[in-house]
Amino acid sequence: MMRAAVASFEFEGNSLSLRVTRRADFERSGIFESAALLEAAAGKDLALTGGIDTLRAAGMELVPVFAAKGGAGGHIEDSFFAEARSRIVEGIAAALPLQGVYIAMHGAMICAEEKDPEGAILAALRARIGPGIPIAVSLDLHAHVTHRMAAAADIIVGYETYPHVDAYRTGACAAGLLVRTMQGAIRPLTRIRKYNAIVPVLGGATLGDAPMAQVAAEARALEAAGRALSVSYFPVQPWLDMADVGITGVAVTDADAPAADAAAQAILDAMWTRRRDFELPALIPAEAVQEALRREGRTLLIDAPDSIGAGASGDAPALLAALLAHAPEVESALCIVDPGAAAKAGELGEGAEAIFEIGAWQDRRWFKPVPVTARVERLCDGLFTYRGGPVGGATGRLGPSAVLRAGGLRILVTTHAVYEHMDEHYAACGIDIGGCRLVSFKNLMNYQKLLGPGVGFIALHGPGGAPLRLQDVAWEKRQRPFWPAEDMPQPVTITRDT
Repeated sequence: MMRAAVASFEFEGNSLSLRVTRRADFERSGIFESAALLEAAAGKDLALTGGIDTLRAAGMELVPVFAAKGGAGGHIEDSFFAEARSRIVEGIAAALPLQGVYIAMHGAMICAEEKDPEGAILAALRARIGPGIPIAVSLDLHAHVTHRMAAAADIIVGYETYPHVDAYRTGACAAGLLVRTMQGAIRPLTRIRKYNAIVPVLGGATLGDAPMAQVAAEARALEAAGRALSVSYFPVQPWLDMADVGITGVAVTDADAPAADAAAQAILDAMWTRRRDFELPALIPAEAVQEALRREGRTLLIDAPDSIGAGASGDAPALLAALLAHAPEVESALCIVDPGAAAKAGELGEGAEAIFEIGAWQDRRWFKPVPVTARVERLCDGLFTYRGGPVGGATGRLGPSAVLRAGGLRILVTTHAVYEHMDEHYAACGIDIGGCRLVSFKNLMNYQKLLGPGVGFIALHGPGGAPLRLQDVAWEKRQRPFWPAEDMPQPVTITRDT
């Protein structure tokens, strides 16, 4: 029986965010080793689960090593990164002999010192296990794919969809190619092509005939034509302030370097030619609330600059202030990270009324807390289960939370910044968004699953840890020229890592 090691280490960084993710933050979602890893992944919609199930179905003996999933934030504390890297690299090396390795990663991790953590892990692993054991990696669609990663891994496969609904399938695809490699059916070769460009995330949906859906169709056409075993497109996490960050095309072929180069270039050009189409209209908070009140039905207000899934703090009170000023009696719901307000509500108890200073608890570069006279309507533990997406089946932990009622507005104040999928976090704390006319979300894409007849959305723009207007950011380390800071007719190619 052939043996394959499996591991997972996922985190999405953001150079503009003040959030620091430490070991304790990973522990809330769980850190697993050995048999506990297999138990934790079982039945989930994770990429790791897809990889495990595929390897197991092929009759491989699984060697579970290490798994930790940390969501999004600013950067990971160096000490925990060093610990995780050691556990993955040394754990896999200790399991030798092996015939293959599968690792689930996000691809946009950053640390205070190491700016290419995934590349560092893969390079260290390759140095320890040698050139003969194939390594397969699955990545998020917004991964920052580096040349170092491609040099160390034999197989790189990215999510196809945004909103992300194919994490499991992506892990299964990467592991499927690994199985074929282990069986001697293919000799995988991965090539990447990169342009010095970043594009807005908000317009990157793969739904319908959206621009990124067209890119996805081109990738599948390249595969169907036999030009590559796998073609992936990476519009990248744009809020990474590093010189080698850019949109990337990746192709895996059966030992055919020219074909891999051509397919990676073709899918990269498919993104570049549509670069202007990824920009969507957006309004400042006050304008967004006023526009929503002119519409019929329910409107989802997308607080894009404070998107938790993009790594922002989740504590910006700009939309809260706008709702209080322009729609104080309208039935509305807003979620905001503020552990101080949540703790105060817990001390006062349900039914108590007080003045709460809400928001800007961590990031005060643009905003100050907003004073709100509110009644503590409900206290909750903040636990919920994700109904889908890349963490489907996993447990979300808002920490001690409270629903504060101010006029028509219900304010859900939470202890932790937690990735929003749909409305699971609201429902867990007793808020039925079906009864609301205005609902705030701090995510950039998953809200689209809630759209339909009588439900529309308005995106917000303004200052924050995940600003929409990328050309307005005071970038310090990016190499110029790059799109969209410069209106370049021709792209600049990134040929090496910094």
